[in-house]
Amino acid sequence: MDYIAEQEQELEVLESIYPDELEVLNATYPDIKFSVTLKLELNDTAIHDNDLLMSLSKVHLLEVTFQFPETYPDMAPIIHINPLEQSLDDNSESDEDEDEQEDEYDEHGNIVLSKLENLADNISFKDYIEELTSIVRDQIDSDMLLGMQMCFALLATIKENAENWFLEQLDELDKQHTLEIERREAQEQKKFNGTPVTKESYLEWRATFRKEMHLDERDKLRRLEAHNGKLTGKQMFEQGVAGTIDDTDDAEIESMTKELDDVDI
Repeated sequence: MDYIAEQEQELEVLESIYPDELEVLNATYPDIKFSVTLKLELNDTAIHDNDLLMSLSKVHLLEVTFQFPETYPDMAPIIHINPLEQSLDDNSESDEDEDEQEDEYDEHGNIVLSKLENLADNISFKDYIEELTSIVRDQIDSDMLLGMQMCFALLATIKENAENWFLEQLDELDKQHTLEIERREAQEQKKFNGTPVTKESYLEWRATFRKEMHLDERDKLRRLEAHNGKLTGKQMFEQGVAGTIDDTDDAEIESMTKELDDVDI
């Protein structure tokens, strides 16, 4: 095989396919090296039907560098993938928007999640480069590409897998975001539902409350005053001397009032 002719021919074909995206770093055999910058079509709803992609504020690019070994294409090329990002907005305008934008809070002081972050902009291809590179290397073996010009096929695989991975990550973030909203809503709902009161919980609260308010000491003093001043039973009841007010409901209070009218202590 004429390796020089094969490599020069493939480079010429790729330059015609990627006239603006390809940059020749070294055109001399046996160390031909070039890079192709792929623009990922993420926010094109005609291709990807996902409303969350419309909020993207930056363009994702993958700079793919190929270096041909001396015996390429009988030997696989050396491949390096570098993720790049470009803002869709002018830098100065973007800075002004960041200064003007303020967090939105709900009535309980929590940041409103819908304003907290842009889910699509929260994804970075740096987390995927290692896996993507491995996929491309495996394709060379699985598709038996050795012995033929393969760079165009590898670039297509890189672009397709990167776009699919981004969509998968976006769906996962959206699910987590929804769960977080539901969790916060459940917490807020608890504030309105309150805590169910049982007999045991009420008695425990009552004992703590009486201790904190020193009510038992107050009743003790009132009983002493009642004996010394010879209050009637009704007077003792009305002033809460014996603690009966805290222990009875309205029906019992009315009944006990009638019974204590003529009782002297």
